[in-house]
Amino acid sequence: MAEMDIYMRRRLVALGGLVLFFILFVLLVKSCGGDEEPAPVAPTDPLAGATGASGVALSPEDYLLRADEICGPANEQVGSLDPTDPGAIQDEFEITRDELAGLQSLEPAEAAPDAERFLSDLSAVVSALKTKAKAADPAAEDAAQLEIDTAEVDARASGKRAGFSECGAFLDAGEGLASGGGVGGGGGVPTDTPTPPVDDGTVTPPVDDGTVTPPVDDGTITPPPADDGTDTGGGGITP
Repeated sequence: MAEMDIYMRRRLVALGGLVLFFILFVLLVKSCGGDEEPAPVAPTDPLAGATGASGVALSPEDYLLRADEICGPANEQVGSLDPTDPGAIQDEFEITRDELAGLQSLEPAEAAPDAERFLSDLSAVVSALKTKAKAADPAAEDAAQLEIDTAEVDARASGKRAGFSECGAFLDAGEGLASGGGVGGGGGVPTDTPTPPVDDGTVTPPVDDGTVTPPVDDGTITPPPADDGTDTGGGGITP
């Protein structure tokens, strides 16, 4: 009887150990599974780097192309403004400000110091335009215009160094209307300017149409020459 009790006690201990092992195994599996986190989902919306809205780095060639696509229309809009309109300077400021914002949204794949310098110079143009738009008297307007002209000269130079075609090719208000949209402030030749004839040194002879012009009789009678007694040897009798 004592041996049987020892046997049963061993079975219970073994069974309890097995149950405990099973419980620990289940807890271990649950704890490992709870630590797992779902993998991040990649965004499905494409980035709008081609239009300069965000994020995609552009090659040097694409950067210049996208920048000129922003600057070209801005130049045309400024050139089409009416310079006699009191609000033209405010419109020019807003157009140039939006142009700068569009350029700043582009992300070049490589460092572009000349392009960065152009953006700095264009920012100075925007600041001077804003100052002139808010000027309260003619003297302040003249001072702001001097700042605009100086900043545009700097931006035009840095834009050329950066390789732009349109960026930095500023037009004044009304210049596009007057000259048909000349680029870079050069204007163009007005279409109503007469072209002088070209002298190539060729002499054109008069044309003879066979018409004979009769002499004009003004009523004047010419007397015969006076006889001074000189024998001209014409013959006759000598006394």
